[in-house]
Amino acid sequence: MASADCNESNSAISPEATEEMAKYGITRVPVDYFHYGSFRYTNLEDAIAQAKRQQPPKDSGPVISPEITEGMAKYGITRVPVDYFYYGKYRYTNLEDAVAEAKREQRPS
Repeated sequence: MASADCNESNSAISPEATEEMAKYGITRVPVDYFHYGSFRYTNLEDAIAQAKRQQPPKDSGPVISPEITEGMAKYGITRVPVDYFYYGKYRYTNLEDAVAEAKREQRPS
């Protein structure tokens, strides 16, 4: 499945933060969110299905499925990339929080 283009300029992590991630074993997992109306979806097909359900019925016959990016534009679905940072069994959306927890856990007793 093709993904929509997005602006990734805000996803840069400083070299210092990258070093801390490596030091403490924190991994980064990017996740895409698709917004339709006031809802957020992690699955594009679900967002498109909901958008289709909320469209008024057409008298012109069956609707032909558009390409993924065309479908997103047609229904006003936007892609919002999100990074998750994993440390141990926990997931963080903020790298500083993950590093702080790693430092707390690895502090000598």
